Amino acid sequence: MRVLAATVIVLAVCLTVAGFQVAHQDRASDSLERTFAAGGRITMDLSAGEYRIEGGRADRLKIDWSARDARRLRKADVRAEIQGTEARITTDGPSNHFRVAIEVPSRSNLYIRLTAGELALRGIEGDKDVELHAGELDLDVGRAEDYGAVDAGVWAGELQASAYRISKEGLFRSFEWRGPGKYRLHAHLKAGEMRLTSSR
Repeated sequence: MRVLAATVIVLAVCLTVAGFQVAHQDRASDSLERTFAAGGRITMDLSAGEYRIEGGRADRLKIDWSARDARRLRKADVRAEIQGTEARITTDGPSNHFRVAIEVPSRSNLYIRLTAGELALRGIEGDKDVELHAGELDLDVGRAEDYGAVDAGVWAGELQASAYRISKEGLFRSFEWRGPGKYRLHAHLKAGEMRLTSSR
């Protein structure tokens, strides 16, 4: 009877440790931070994944990324290189369950290329040049009138641009818009869904 009780206790401890390890693996993450002034140009070359890019402090870049477990996380290569007013961010992550949060100065000019996945961008004032091969693009333009030239399109999918009162779906859907602002917006998606919204 004592042997059985001891066995149950040992088993319970093992399950608890295993559960802790799984929970820890689920939270596998890493981060980096660099000093970078507002008003610069940031180029991003991003591998497939789920990305959230937001405006933050005026003097830094911050990147947080996570994967399903530590083994997958070790496969990720995330870099941020700074040269004066130019920054370059590159990611090469695992094929799935790769999530990245990028915080940039709220006034920045962005050039972004993402192979596939989900990209949400908000809270950033400046030029935006964004292209995805496949997936979803959710872009908050801020104020529509801040832009002087806008062009957006999808080869196959949906184009929902409430900021410019545009709604299209199907093949080779696009639009152009001219306004009084100083910024330029270019957004292109080969296959998927694009949403251009205005939070102001």
